[in-house]
Amino acid sequence: MPTRSLVLTATALTTLAAGLATGVAPSQAAPAAAPSAATVPAAATATSARILFDNGHAETAGNADWIISTSIPNPFNQKASPTAETDWTGAISSWGVSLAQYPSYYPTLRTTTGALTYGTTGSLDLKNFDELVIPEPNTAFTAAERTAIMQFVQNGGGLFLITDHDQSDRNNDGVDSVDIANQLFTSNGVDNTNPFGITVDYKNYSSENETNIPSAARTHPVIDGPWGTVTGSILRGGTTFTISTSSNPNAQCLLYRNAVSNTGSTGCFFAVSQFGSGRVALWGDSSPVDDGTGQSGNTLYDGWNDPAGTDAELALNATDWLSHLS
Repeated sequence: MPTRSLVLTATALTTLAAGLATGVAPSQAAPAAAPSAATVPAAATATSARILFDNGHAETAGNADWIISTSIPNPFNQKASPTAETDWTGAISSWGVSLAQYPSYYPTLRTTTGALTYGTTGSLDLKNFDELVIPEPNTAFTAAERTAIMQFVQNGGGLFLITDHDQSDRNNDGVDSVDIANQLFTSNGVDNTNPFGITVDYKNYSSENETNIPSAARTHPVIDGPWGTVTGSILRGGTTFTISTSSNPNAQCLLYRNAVSNTGSTGCFFAVSQFGSGRVALWGDSSPVDDGTGQSGNTLYDGWNDPAGTDAELALNATDWLSHLS
């Protein structure tokens, strides 16, 4: 499996060495059209991925600044060849800039502030992308958006959904990311019966460093992937998930809270699943992807580079897996 290197931090603003992307990704077979939820996708992989980051659901409310760049929709208009997290402005710019180091793997990085759609003629329609990243939404998806997201995943798309702790309503509209995720799972017009086998718990855990990886998960490409080996993740005000393999046999917990058994269905902090020919990943806290830099006026903390976790590796390995690059 080809390896990749993490983006440099703000304290090491030097260019990346030439030849970082020397690996060649394996090829991918085309996914089957509109398979049922029980279908398990083949292990084939893609050669490149088009990634869409959502900023249409108050992802910058309060102290959140969950954008890869203030240049929207195209981050490369802020700086065409970024090499450090501060080249793009946003608290998840490290995520975007890391991907930007490998244009052959990630030829398209975009951000949308509009309604999420699937199957329209819009340039930011989900059919034009391989993966959708939704970092802690704070306004609810419309019924049409929930259907679009589910159709996207069912037909081969990857969904990376990051939630936060219960009662984390940053814009005071009455819903938070926990409510929004669970509504997606129960009212989407495609499968309203826990389609991913994952539900978000109404919990608030303050500060933990989770390292509880099940032995069966240690070879999963999200844990042992192109960006490195994951040993754990910080949790700084987050929640957990409940896994139901009876709802979807593909549901799997890759990282549990240290306080629980790593063979059970509760206390999961990072979960994955498959639905149709698509893949899904859920993370129970936005703090791990915060790189500590962003727009002025926000109180941010560097979780991306926190030595108590391997948060960057976890985010980037999952990005690859969701888009069938691994």
